[in-house]
Amino acid sequence: METYNRDLHTHTVKEYEMKVDTSARDFSIGLVAGLAIGSFIGLLAAPKSGKALQSDISSKVEVLKEKSAQTYNNQIKNAESFKEKAAQFKNDMSKDDKSDLALQKDAIKAEINDETLKQPDAVVDKDLKNKSEALDEKEKTIEIAKNLSPKNK
Repeated sequence: METYNRDLHTHTVKEYEMKVDTSARDFSIGLVAGLAIGSFIGLLAAPKSGKALQSDISSKVEVLKEKSAQTYNNQIKNAESFKEKAAQFKNDMSKDDKSDLALQKDAIKAEINDETLKQPDAVVDKDLKNKSEALDEKEKTIEIAKNLSPKNK
């Protein structure tokens, strides 16, 4: 079903297709006119003469330059101190890692040399024929695991 377009009805199809989008042009004209009028009103309403206003602006720019230079230098100092702290932290962590690694090695050696550790109680190394045999072996293994001491689990 075709919808009714009032714009097409009031204008011919040729007029409808010929319409040009003028929003960009209208915006540009409004912008230029607003800048011109605003500049004119600003000059009329200025509390100081041009020379005094220029000297005020230049002094404020100099103050801003000095503050930005100070801030830049402070940030450089902060970055350098942060870099030093990061390097120190890295050195501290590498020392801790070496000691942790040595502790782990010692713990493993002690565990290997411990005579009180037992061999596993159940080792399933059977060739199972069907699913029921596998389930039976599973149940036996679970029972053995339940009976183990907490140290050997």
